[in-house]
Amino acid sequence: MAHNAPEGGGGDSGGLNIVATLRKFVDDSVRGIYTTSTVIVVGVDEATRRAEVELKADRNALVDNVPIASPFATDGAGMIAPVQEGDEGLLFHAREPIEKQLATSGEVAPEGERRFTLEAGVFFPEIWLDDMDVPDHEDGEFQIAIQDDGSALRMFPDGRVRVEHTSGKVIAMDATGAVTIGDEASAAAVLNADAELEYEDTQPDGSTSTKTVDVIDPGTTDLDSS
Repeated sequence: MAHNAPEGGGGDSGGLNIVATLRKFVDDSVRGIYTTSTVIVVGVDEATRRAEVELKADRNALVDNVPIASPFATDGAGMIAPVQEGDEGLLFHAREPIEKQLATSGEVAPEGERRFTLEAGVFFPEIWLDDMDVPDHEDGEFQIAIQDDGSALRMFPDGRVRVEHTSGKVIAMDATGAVTIGDEASAAAVLNADAELEYEDTQPDGSTSTKTVDVIDPGTTDLDSS
């Protein structure tokens, strides 16, 4: 439990400032504890989703077999983000050794007295440096963009969804749920069971009239004309 020093005295006893001495002791101890380091990826094992990284402040300090963090990871499912050599991110150092804690599910009692060691880390590839371009995006947008490819998956708060290809073609769903595929400038909406099409009907006498057909099943040639 923390106690405040008496007013005026500052914890001074016989010329010794106890509060200041304790604070200096704590500050000196904390300097030796680090919880985060900026690192550069040296290699990636895709089978295990582990990486080898080196400290950005010391390229000779290597840490191997580092788990790569994911926003979603569980048995047989999760989110896989591409991580490659040269990528940079943060290495979060666990308070206790994590080898056995990563080996299996369920409770694992801590072993040893080591604290915040360089090896007990998890890599987070989730930062943009100042010299990097952040993908163009709207407020509230969820986006997955593949580096150098130009393809992207984009989801918006109003319900719109877009899958963009480097060729310029897209699969797009607007806020109403209507879907278009192909070149946005000329693509027609994908037909569904509620679609209604108009066509020009020509009679034997040469007269014409506009009629409509309702799509019963977009996967067949069945039409209900009216």
